[in-house]
Amino acid sequence: MRSADVSPLLSFRCYDPPVTRISGAALFAVVAWGASFVATRIALEAFTPFAIVALRLTLGAALLLAVARAGRLRAMPGREAAGVAVLLGLIVAAHLLIQAIGLGHTTAMNTAWLISFIPVVIALGARLFLGQRLPALAWTGVAVATLGVLLVTAQEPPDFAHARLGDLIQLGSCFTWAAYTLVAVRPLQRWGSLPMTAAPMAVAAAVLWLAAAVDGRLLVAPPGLGSVVAIAFLGVFCSGVAFLLWFRAVSAVGPARSGVYLYVEPFVTLALAWAMLDEPVMASAVAGGITVLIGVSLVHRAGGR
Repeated sequence: MRSADVSPLLSFRCYDPPVTRISGAALFAVVAWGASFVATRIALEAFTPFAIVALRLTLGAALLLAVARAGRLRAMPGREAAGVAVLLGLIVAAHLLIQAIGLGHTTAMNTAWLISFIPVVIALGARLFLGQRLPALAWTGVAVATLGVLLVTAQEPPDFAHARLGDLIQLGSCFTWAAYTLVAVRPLQRWGSLPMTAAPMAVAAAVLWLAAAVDGRLLVAPPGLGSVVAIAFLGVFCSGVAFLLWFRAVSAVGPARSGVYLYVEPFVTLALAWAMLDEPVMASAVAGGITVLIGVSLVHRAGGR
């Protein structure tokens, strides 16, 4: 799950001057998020999608609450934000569950390239629901990024008979995260990032434990060391530490400059998926993924004008 760093996406002011120093916090967060797709694929060898996401969010929420308590920070919003926190939690639960299910059908590489399309969906959502104007350059970026998605999904990877279904599922997760972003923007500004991250994460964990109980299965095979480590990594680093460091980076260098680091994420996934999962590096998917990133950069650049 990515940070709800929404203000630059909604205002389209995502092209501040170039970053003059490397933010280790932002880089760590992006590397963790890029590795999360590989870790989920590993965890799917033993755990069901419901169990993976429930465990991940439980660990992440527990870590955020522990950090808030240690730092004497407010971890939960007031009663007036309870409804919004529940809504955001439901969206987060759906988003991560969709991604986990999709990773059972397609590669981590394709997932990372397709997830890069999220800023375009957010831009379109802001246009449709918030009435924000899209300049001509931004519409060009939307078209280029859409072409990239078509290239990514044009060829099915070997050993993935239902890859196109998985790709379609992952595209669906772009819309769930866009919905989260658009809903969260004002609550984040009003109640702060930590309360409005920890509370929805806790709600999402509770919802998914209930869903897992209804499903009746947590395991598909006896868990080995690799799947257990993958779950721990997803919860502690991807849903806990990465969020804390990302918000620190946003505070230090600004949301727009932090956002530049997100372009690194799919390349982290590509390298790890090739090395750890032996996924094939297909030229069409790489070309499509880079095309998506070019389109996204055009949308961002249009907002800087």
